[in-house]
Amino acid sequence: MMLTSFTRYRPAVWFGCLALAVVAVEILVIRRPDFATRPVLPAAVTFDLLTVLPLLFYWQVIRPYKLPLSSLLGATGAAITLAYFLIPEPQQQYLSYTRYAGPALELAAISLAVVKLRKLRLAYATTAHTEPGMMERLEAAFEQVFGHSFSLLVSEIGMLYYALLSWRAKPEVQTTDKVFTSHRESAVEALLATAGFLSLIEMGAVHLLLTRWSPVAAGLVLMGHVYGLLFLVGHLRAVRLRPSVITEEQELVLRVGFVWQLRVPLAALVHVQQLKEAPVRNADVLNTAQLLFTAPNLLLSFAQPVKVSGPYDLQRQVRHVAVYLDHPAAFQQSLPVA
Repeated sequence: MMLTSFTRYRPAVWFGCLALAVVAVEILVIRRPDFATRPVLPAAVTFDLLTVLPLLFYWQVIRPYKLPLSSLLGATGAAITLAYFLIPEPQQQYLSYTRYAGPALELAAISLAVVKLRKLRLAYATTAHTEPGMMERLEAAFEQVFGHSFSLLVSEIGMLYYALLSWRAKPEVQTTDKVFTSHRESAVEALLATAGFLSLIEMGAVHLLLTRWSPVAAGLVLMGHVYGLLFLVGHLRAVRLRPSVITEEQELVLRVGFVWQLRVPLAALVHVQQLKEAPVRNADVLNTAQLLFTAPNLLLSFAQPVKVSGPYDLQRQVRHVAVYLDHPAAFQQSLPVA
């Protein structure tokens, strides 16, 4: 799994390393004693920053990840900003023409954003009849409009949506689905609410203490606490709004908040075992009940390894999934296997 994850992120890692190398070389050139007296040096540094870095971004990020070509606008804007930051002001004569590029790039970016957002909204709306899950609809819309699912961005949007905007939302299920909840009989809501309350107290106390030592550190720790609190609240809401289901098309969809999701044909499930305690840790077993702060009551076994998707593009390939359901007997009765 680690090798697969590294392979997925290898182009981005290469871009980061190469970009840092280019910037390091340009800094060495800028610090040369004759940088101000040899006009060719500021011209060369300007050319490298404004062309090499965007080209690297295109070659190592846009092409491998199939991002829209419009992403190059952002990379070019970032390169211009970096050039103004690195090159001393007296040697910025070669950057003078970019004063017109900034407004042009901004206008182009705004225009593209408006067009893309409109297409994204339409694509999101068209999936409402086939996919009730907010995050799944958003990933499908991104895939349709941009050619990429943007899982990391969808995870962040999902967390904020469930934490802040989902209080009037209905459970994400179809009327024909067989629904199996996991929050009514477990103590997950009480435990998460308690953890959130204690986090608020800790956040205030730590912030007051750190402010006396370093306001910057206090601000950073406060942002970390707020992010963690939003994650807790978002997970709590998602557990309620995203139950596990068996669809009319005989598809098994297991969901644990917005963290884990498994979607497989029901025929892939070959055995269901009742549990009274968590299974032994194994690379081939995933215990999803840990995120509900309770012991699993069912172990689902599959004929072949299945992909369980997590937040921030996290994935696991396992053959056994331990779950907690409020009514495990009803779930077993809904299956063609014993």
